[in-house]
Amino acid sequence: SLVSRGGRDLALGGPCPGWRRQRGAVRGALARAGGRLGPLLWLQGQELCEELRSHGEAPLDPFEVFTFHTCSTIARLLFGDLVPPPRELRAFSRCLGELLEVWGRSSVRALDVLPLLRALPNPGLRKLLQLVQHRDAFVEAQIQRHQVGRLGELGGSSEAGAAWRTSQHVSSFRQVCPSPPADTVLGALLGQNSGARGVALSPPRLHMALVDLFIGGTETTAAALGWAVAFLLHRPELQARLRAELEGAQGPPGPGDMGRLPLLQATISETLRLRPPAPLALPHCALRHTSLGGLPVMAGTVLVPNLLAAQQDPDIWQHPEVFLP
Repeated sequence: SLVSRGGRDLALGGPCPGWRRQRGAVRGALARAGGRLGPLLWLQGQELCEELRSHGEAPLDPFEVFTFHTCSTIARLLFGDLVPPPRELRAFSRCLGELLEVWGRSSVRALDVLPLLRALPNPGLRKLLQLVQHRDAFVEAQIQRHQVGRLGELGGSSEAGAAWRTSQHVSSFRQVCPSPPADTVLGALLGQNSGARGVALSPPRLHMALVDLFIGGTETTAAALGWAVAFLLHRPELQARLRAELEGAQGPPGPGDMGRLPLLQATISETLRLRPPAPLALPHCALRHTSLGGLPVMAGTVLVPNLLAAQQDPDIWQHPEVFLP
């Protein structure tokens, strides 16, 4: 509840009508912004390679580099040209990593089981709340920046600009300014058709929708990239085959091209099989009485899928702990 504004995000919220509208709005916004993804990934990949090359032969921790560039990719998909400056974005990406680390501490996790422990001094909880405050301030600033940036296109001295400057509420602003461009996720979410049946998301759900995309995408992608590098360091012959496959592709690869890059696809899949970013996925709740593998599951039962065990099951995989794309 403390990290999700009372369960108003997709990962931790219950399947109420507001949650369903939020899920539909986010899926629609991602679909509308999907056309930007190919060029965006190519640009971000070039910047990533430039930063890695800048270290020369000096040792480095690639995870921090991957975290920043993944976070930057998500920010560009969400905000377009109004992406925050790199220094601000790096601080935010570090905040996300630290937030997940503190959230996973036993002293913090225990509060979900025994909420009364919140009355006791808890440095971990205090740190968590500080990080959540940092996270929320960043996201809220981006929402405001996007709206103000759109207003700037109308002209600072225009009647629309003057009306906005005297406005005290975002709702007043939206009466004098068109919705942001729909080719960004935030622009689509703020549009007239952002929610199911044209109902716009409430400010808390809009805020948490952006938080979901950042938290759900940043560390998970960075971890997968980090493990892929770790595995490939020990497989120089596989590196050579991957380079040959990429060099043989016609044009720069992008989303939807994995079918013509089977070795790359297999390498990614094998990395995720051995090191899933979320080994226990997310908890799910049974909405009705059902059964799973012949076992009865009562409505309201919380289910936690053990992905790691399934993906390394010796009854299914030969050499389940070996990296074999």
